[in-house]
Amino acid sequence: MKKLFIAILIALPCAAFSQTAQHLKVSEQFLEVSGARTAFDDVVNSMLQTQTGAVPQEHREKFISVMKEFMAKYFNYDVLKPKMAKLYADEFSEQELKDLIAFYSSSTGKKYASKVSVLTTKGMQMGQAAVQEHRDELTQMMQKAFGQ
Repeated sequence: MKKLFIAILIALPCAAFSQTAQHLKVSEQFLEVSGARTAFDDVVNSMLQTQTGAVPQEHREKFISVMKEFMAKYFNYDVLKPKMAKLYADEFSEQELKDLIAFYSSSTGKKYASKVSVLTTKGMQMGQAAVQEHRDELTQMMQKAFGQ
């Protein structure tokens, strides 16, 4: 009986590890079918465009070159994919990820995946426009709040 108990204690961490590995594998499958690579690349390109706009014209070409080199090394989908898979595995059960995979494999899911970057960008633009439209009121509210 004691040997059986010890065998179970030894086997449990292995079983838990394989379940975690399977969970992460399903999470990576979700990332692939959901269009995460395209969405990630779109966000990176948008960030780069935004940052580039703040750089004086005469330095933009060098800035873009350095940023692309840095991002290729540290901030690209392939480098961050394992961390992203863990992030999703932490938030969704294996079954939930399988359900999401089924959705993103459907025609509606594929359409959504192809539109999510555009929708996100347009949503951000709407938010920025709303703030810009009422900037004076926001400025007054801030001045009042900070006593200026």
